[in-house]
Amino acid sequence: MPASRRNASMCAVSALVAGLAVSAGWQGAHAAPAQAPAPAPAPAEAPPAAAAWRVECTGDGKTLDCRAVQQVFHRETRQLVLSIAVRPAADGKTGAMVIQLPLGLNLVEPITVKVDNGISERQAIQTCTNVGCFVAMTVADKLLAAMRSGSELKIMVQDANKKPVEMGLPLLGFGLAFDKAK
Repeated sequence: MPASRRNASMCAVSALVAGLAVSAGWQGAHAAPAQAPAPAPAPAEAPPAAAAWRVECTGDGKTLDCRAVQQVFHRETRQLVLSIAVRPAADGKTGAMVIQLPLGLNLVEPITVKVDNGISERQAIQTCTNVGCFVAMTVADKLLAAMRSGSELKIMVQDANKKPVEMGLPLLGFGLAFDKAK
């Protein structure tokens, strides 16, 4: 990969991480401090069946940077459990995805991402802040097509005790939101 393309990809991922941190910033006051041991993540509560992906954009007055976003909150505490932002790549066939996960995860083991009962992709957790842990990945055309036609994006993590925790995110409206984000 040419250096300029690699730099552009890294800038896009950095922008997505920054966008997620800003959009989830109000949750930071409710999140456990980085020094305190975090409780194991609770199984995700799926949003209502009618909940759909939305488009969020930021801009500098000259250009817009848009992404398709979906979030899952714990039903009782309203704490953010899972947030996903997918930004279209310049080629329109692929994208960049940033996943925000809760604190208290086993950072040694990669997470797995799959659509419905499809093939799992393993991804490492890159960093954690006081609002959660982040995974940035490229969304290849096969995964993008599966997300457009699938019903649920499944994220498997391990808690601090190495117990697997699966979180599901509905894909209702993903294709429309992704297309609008272009």
